[in-house]
Amino acid sequence: MAASSWYDDEYLISKGIYRIVSDVVGPECIVKLQRQKVEIYDTLVTCSSNSCDDLFITSGSRAEGFEFESSDIDIMYVDKNAIVMSDPTILTVSYRNIPSLLIMETDNTAPGFAFVKCLKYDNTNIELKHSLELRGRDIYVSSKQIRETFLSKSTSSCHGPCQTSTEYGIEGDVAYTLNCPTWPKQAIPFITRSLDRSWPSYDVLTDICKNGCLLVPINSKQQQCSDMIDLEWRISFSLAEKKLVLSMNHCQFLCYGLFKVFLNEVIKTKLSDKDLLCSYFMKTAVFWEISDNSSEWTPFNFLHKFWNVFRRLIKWVCIGYCPNFFIPENNMFYGKICGQTQTALLGILRELYSEGYYSLLRCSSLYQNLSRIIYQPQIAYLLSCNEKEYVPISMIERGRSHVICVVDIPCYDVTTVRALKTLQNVLMLKPETMEMLYAVHIKVNLVLQQYAENLLLTTYSGWPTYPRNKKRYEDMIKAFRIISRTKTFFCMNYLILIQHMYMAGNYQRTIEMIHYVKHKLQSQLYMYRWNLDTDIIMTLLQQGMSHDTLIKSYIVSYVKKTDLNIIEELRLECWAVHETTGAGLLIIPPLVFLNFLMILSYTRLGENHRRMDVLDELQTLVCCVDGIHIKTVDKGISWEILGICQQICGDRHSALQSYIHALNDEHNNFKIATLERINSLHYH
Repeated sequence: MAASSWYDDEYLISKGIYRIVSDVVGPECIVKLQRQKVEIYDTLVTCSSNSCDDLFITSGSRAEGFEFESSDIDIMYVDKNAIVMSDPTILTVSYRNIPSLLIMETDNTAPGFAFVKCLKYDNTNIELKHSLELRGRDIYVSSKQIRETFLSKSTSSCHGPCQTSTEYGIEGDVAYTLNCPTWPKQAIPFITRSLDRSWPSYDVLTDICKNGCLLVPINSKQQQCSDMIDLEWRISFSLAEKKLVLSMNHCQFLCYGLFKVFLNEVIKTKLSDKDLLCSYFMKTAVFWEISDNSSEWTPFNFLHKFWNVFRRLIKWVCIGYCPNFFIPENNMFYGKICGQTQTALLGILRELYSEGYYSLLRCSSLYQNLSRIIYQPQIAYLLSCNEKEYVPISMIERGRSHVICVVDIPCYDVTTVRALKTLQNVLMLKPETMEMLYAVHIKVNLVLQQYAENLLLTTYSGWPTYPRNKKRYEDMIKAFRIISRTKTFFCMNYLILIQHMYMAGNYQRTIEMIHYVKHKLQSQLYMYRWNLDTDIIMTLLQQGMSHDTLIKSYIVSYVKKTDLNIIEELRLECWAVHETTGAGLLIIPPLVFLNFLMILSYTRLGENHRRMDVLDELQTLVCCVDGIHIKTVDKGISWEILGICQQICGDRHSALQSYIHALNDEHNNFKIATLERINSLHYH
């Protein structure tokens, strides 16, 4: 009975520790969210690049789904103009147009490394041009030269083949890499081994092999006397490793996460050289353990699996050999864990292993909850009975706060079209939360809106010197088609079209469209872009509304007007803002702007009695203090527009009162225009 009781307690403690690690690392839904954030970031960075020949791929802890303070993100810059083939016999027609064609040679290199021989190269590729070395009759690419050329472009700190960069809003290590789209010969045994052991699955294995590998400009430590040492490149399987981590079940992923926590909070505190052990060794040990024992990874044997991986690591340190998961002949401990450092590390690991799960109490992030479970197994029993996954509030808030709208996409024709295509693919990722989906849709809408407006405004700003009506009409149709390609921001798209219908002189159609959009905007459920009501969002989602519908129909952005917008009645305000702030930008509440355009349209059509009804509606809207449709910071421009409309309709006294309200508003950054408006009233 005693043995049975101990056995049961061990299982319950294992499940309890699993739950605690899940709270620290993240439940499965949060991990998935974190991975998707990096995928979206990855795509946005690539499509924001000024060159079509650049590709950026993220890896590292954050890309795997971790969000510890120590978690990093590695960005690999891939030169798409250069292709490395692992076998020259499989050259196909599709690669003949590649500007720089290279061949991988691995016969006389250390395991996991390769020489890169050049068959042809493009003179415009600066990195390659200055990195070629003639050895006998062959031309090779020097990893040392290309590394120095790449790193010389940056003023940030450098280490190894990487430079630390803070571009695009996230700090990370950027490395120059060459792309090898075929699987290297050195790693072919990995394919056979995986098929025999059923991990990774056949689909994942196929995907890994299809994407090939990358080559990083850093040499091995095993051939320091070789005259070819500066030509060696490391074969990087970072893309394959990322796919392997994503293919783990959550129990396997948490085991990897526990090792990262244990390494940073326990093992490294005992080491004089903090870089002696790295999380990459831990990840490799987890890979090998899953490969050897891929079945039955559950919360109840979570602790057992953890100790299996720990024993594997101790064995590697004991023999001084850490086999690379893809090329086992590559000893990743070589030149690093040997001699006295090896002996000291082995002693530390054995001591921690002998303590059993009590050694986990040394982890500061686990101690408080873990101590309760270890000393009171009944608490572990309560945790094991609650199968519902618990998501800590801090993780929800962390997920909500990370909105990826930091990447500015240039709005030139080619870049914009490429950005739109890429962002449409991003939408297919189906982000898990409203905030993430909202962020991507915002980016899509901004790109579309900016491009369409630039195209349309060119047609109006060029009148009457702009080309004939046929060309103008073609550009308008092109812009409208671009807008219609997105399924997001239904009302925002209408706002763009309404503005340009008015500018084109189609006043009757403008009024019809305004009536429709005003009806949508005046709904109490409508939310404005920077003022989302979380309660309304949750209510709509609980009622069965999809995220797509929510974004499409219930979120609208404020209207931004610049001095490029050819609406004569707002030129003075745009000029005043530019004089005051240096940026001619007016931000106008949507309903105010629509009523303004409706009054202008009725004036152009001579329907003065109808414009008075709209004027009364605009006045009621501006005087309202509920803050639903007009925020406090936008009251000034709203009073200004009301005054303009009252002045157009001949009510100078009311216009004066509205201008005074606008002048006294603390957020008014166009006071020069307001004073001009007031002065103009005295000349009539």
